Amino acid sequence: MTSVGPGQPQKELIRAQNGTYEVTKPLATGTFGSIYKLLRQMSVVLASIHHPSPFFTNIEERGTVPNRFLFIVMPLYGENLYELMMNTNKDRKFSMATGLHLAEQTLAAIRDLHRNGFIHRDIKPSHFCIGREIDGQHHQVYLLDFGLCKRPRFVKKNDEAEEQMRKNAIHYRGVVKYASVHAHQGKNLGYKDDMESWWYMVLEFFLGALPWALLNKESEQDVLHLKRRITAPMVASVWRTTPETTAGFFDLLTIIREPKDVAEFVEYDRIADGIQKLFEKSKSNTQEPPDWDCMTDYKGPGYQQVLMIAPPEVGLKPEMDFGKSDPGAGGESGEQPKKEDVDKKKKKKKKSKKKGKSNNKTTSAEEVE
Repeated sequence: MTSVGPGQPQKELIRAQNGTYEVTKPLATGTFGSIYKLLRQMSVVLASIHHPSPFFTNIEERGTVPNRFLFIVMPLYGENLYELMMNTNKDRKFSMATGLHLAEQTLAAIRDLHRNGFIHRDIKPSHFCIGREIDGQHHQVYLLDFGLCKRPRFVKKNDEAEEQMRKNAIHYRGVVKYASVHAHQGKNLGYKDDMESWWYMVLEFFLGALPWALLNKESEQDVLHLKRRITAPMVASVWRTTPETTAGFFDLLTIIREPKDVAEFVEYDRIADGIQKLFEKSKSNTQEPPDWDCMTDYKGPGYQQVLMIAPPEVGLKPEMDFGKSDPGAGGESGEQPKKEDVDKKKKKKKKSKKKGKSNNKTTSAEEVE
């Protein structure tokens, strides 16, 4: 460790089982209670993955600095999809080929999460990112945030009263813009609700802004009204593409809304096939460079079919340094932090780099004053 001379700021180091990490700058801020739950939930979910996915971020280390903070260590990634959409093109939307490639990769990421028995509940562009160019992964998409994941609550028919079903429902925790119709109605959520949010997100890729983008939480009923009545001709009036492309994209929403029960998977392979047909209908080149790397042919991963078997209702893996409660079958947040901790002042999540190596790791931590 390098010594610190007089007048120089003291470097903050985190010593963990697999290495030593240096805190470099804040990553985000928030209240202790909310950050505690999100960090713990993300760690618990990723530790409970039975079917690994190339689209998931990795948590390489987790731990606790007693009386100060919890931390998780993950690789550094590139910009999230919202940042790319806002900054890459002047019209703040993706080209057809780039949007379809992102649709394909984000579809696979959500499917892989569902395959492990979780619904995300907060699908939006800022929860996906690309890898770093220095790592050769800047055409690859990753699902980053697992802090609001839940296991769907399946209720056997005629087993419980309607009031009990409503009381125990898994509710949406994301933003109004991407919420499914069932989420607006306060209904129990399942796999198809994530996919409906995905469809709105992809539509935004192409339009730059959703038809209800200017409406807020107070106008939620108006947003619900638009989502229930949205049609291909309505979107075609603002989407500069062929009628066949618009109709084909709406076919995906029809597939997504087919399941009648929260326990049913969406037909992900049919959606992937529909995305490939959209390349043809829109006359887009599958090798066209992504908008943020216009000099390199697209080299992101293609959609691969996997065996989809409804996961058993199992608990989460307990072997971790913090956050041992299952976010699925129990209450909204499982084990609660101590009251005296929740009442602390605002804390910081911090980004760190591993000492002695290039800055290819981040440490998210919540500081206890």
